[in-house]
Amino acid sequence: MYKLGIDIGGTKIRGVVIDDRNKKVADFDIKTPKNKNFFLVALEREIIGISVCYKISGIGIGLPGIVDVKRGVLVKAPNLPFLDGWQAREFFKKYSRKVAVENDSRCFLLAESKLGNAQKYKNAIGLTIGTGIGGAMMIGEEIYRGANFGAGEFGHMIIDDKKSFEQLAAKKAFEKYGDRSKIIGIGIANIINILNPEAVILGGGGVATGGVKIELVKKEAKKYIMSPLAKNTIIIKGKLGKYAPAIGAALLIF
Repeated sequence: MYKLGIDIGGTKIRGVVIDDRNKKVADFDIKTPKNKNFFLVALEREIIGISVCYKISGIGIGLPGIVDVKRGVLVKAPNLPFLDGWQAREFFKKYSRKVAVENDSRCFLLAESKLGNAQKYKNAIGLTIGTGIGGAMMIGEEIYRGANFGAGEFGHMIIDDKKSFEQLAAKKAFEKYGDRSKIIGIGIANIINILNPEAVILGGGGVATGGVKIELVKKEAKKYIMSPLAKNTIIIKGKLGKYAPAIGAALLIF
């Protein structure tokens, strides 16, 4: 039996099929439609195509924004507003009895904690930099969602002149202003000053393409980390690449 993991992003929808040893055996990668009807049709086409080739035991979905995992609802999707309030779990139940939904950045950190560069840490941060900036927290080897599923929304920290971290350092900012690695370093320093993790794991399109300069991020973060004991906090690129959130989504299925 196989598990299907789907990562719904602001620019791309990616999916993976993993086997019972958590090995990726198939994947897909399509542009995210900007219309809900086209979006649902595209998802359905990919799921049906996968189901023809593999016997799927469950589907896990990483969603971009605030996800009520109890109700299976995407409450708010800042970069895909047509999905606000989407009953995601109900949609996917047409294709599998086992369905799990989660925030996409938490899926990224889950994958890295089980199979990637966060395996040796008990307390870590996942930061995904792409169309937006997403975040996730692992405390005591458990993914932390917060009281209302909103923990880790680091992209919405206000950094400068009433502008958010995401506005200053996500995809559009790179396109408009050029390299934003220093701003990312400052944002990470803020996160480390508040949460003091063992490691910060970086992912997302901006990291995968090399647009985010990891060494420059580390150098800038070190300037603004207050505690001398935290200045050498590990800041590292994720191991699993662009399919990490989809892999993490598949791992939601037991």
